[in-house]
Amino acid sequence: MMIGFNYYLDNDIIKDYQKKPLKLRLKWLYQANKLRKYYSKDIIEKQDRLRCKDNY
Repeated sequence: MMIGFNYYLDNDIIKDYQKKPLKLRLKWLYQANKLRKYYSKDIIEKQDRLRCKDNY
């Protein structure tokens, strides 16, 4: 059984994101990583497996 979600990013959305200032994009990434610290170890391990399929 698969639990989670799928999403699709249109090329226009990606291009729009790339137009955002780098400093702002890095701030978003930093904040997301700070929040991730509070996730359970189980959730972090699942995310890492999806991010690094070749390593598991």
